Amino acid sequence: MQETRVDIAIIGGGIIGAACAWWLTRRGLKVAVVDARQPAAGTSGACDGYVSISSKKPGVVMALAARSKRLYPEVVADLARDVEYRTAGGLLLVEDPATLPELEARAAGVRDFGFDMRFLDRAAMLAREPRLSPALHGAFHCPAEAIVNPYLMTIGMVERAIERGAVALWDAPVTGFERDGDRLRAVETAKCRVVAEQFVLAGGVWSGEVAARLGLEIPIVPRRGELVVTARAPGLARHYLMSATYIVAKANPEAAESSDDPLMRLGHGFCLEPNALGQYILGSTRSFAGFDRRVTAEGIRAIVTEAVRRLPALAKVPVLRTFAGLRPYMPDKKPVIGRSARVPNLIVATGHEGDGICLSVVTGELVADLVQARAPAVAIDELTPDRFGAALASAA
Repeated sequence: MQETRVDIAIIGGGIIGAACAWWLTRRGLKVAVVDARQPAAGTSGACDGYVSISSKKPGVVMALAARSKRLYPEVVADLARDVEYRTAGGLLLVEDPATLPELEARAAGVRDFGFDMRFLDRAAMLAREPRLSPALHGAFHCPAEAIVNPYLMTIGMVERAIERGAVALWDAPVTGFERDGDRLRAVETAKCRVVAEQFVLAGGVWSGEVAARLGLEIPIVPRRGELVVTARAPGLARHYLMSATYIVAKANPEAAESSDDPLMRLGHGFCLEPNALGQYILGSTRSFAGFDRRVTAEGIRAIVTEAVRRLPALAKVPVLRTFAGLRPYMPDKKPVIGRSARVPNLIVATGHEGDGICLSVVTGELVADLVQARAPAVAIDELTPDRFGAALASAA
């Protein structure tokens, strides 16, 4: 079998693997990126592109988002293609005044990281987005929120890494591993054998399966998210719009199992992204359906109905297409970023669920820091891949 020798082998060509490749090649390391399909063929090509801090859970995830938002413009400026990155600002819509104290606490956390986030009453909200429903109580405005095309961002980082010497192995599923004691020596693919000093597992929803073959337990679960894309209708909304129910649905999947609310059972939370073409990406549902990426009639109906309720002018805009993607969900709702003590030359970077687009850039930086034994820019001890118990007894 043909052999490729590199410093770092990255398993996974989605936006996390692409960001790792960008950072590692920028620091002069020789990298191979291995994927069973093509870059962005999975989750990174089936999502919206909100680069947000206001939607993140307070704590380490919000800290990661703050760092990533500051790094994003630097990475985008280095890419050879337009990835449709722009600062659009975000509005977190308030529909129930009783949620104000909780949302204000979140806004205070965002401000602690140096990003402005303030409450707008109904009149101030409508001054910024006149087509929103006047039934809304108001909104929290975070002016620094940005939008990117996740597919183009992934491709752009991969292209730049290849320009710096990275080897790309597409349509190359992993077929096996070669071990030297507790360390990895090589990864075998359908195309060639890749020998490396260190390895990065960035396989998204497939990371758990790969990790199990290495004796690691990473209980990652695919969580399906359905989305709707409208025809072009520029000017209906300028900001990224999100309801507080989106945050509830994202953070509390357990509530869907016991709720009598049909929207909650779908895991629905309203969000709207105005993309660079003048279309609107409407979302979203969140459900556990294995690896099934089919959309559902009830999910799409809920997305469209709830979007029109908040932005009535959408009722006259045709739907162009619908799709669903799989989000890599972790039961403790935190990503996995760190080096495994059980496989000392393996770094895991996965489990970002709906935060992967925003956190990709900082994740790549952290992986590069770990590879080079530098102190990480954000404390990530609680994100270790070894936090889930003993190695699997069935490990190959």
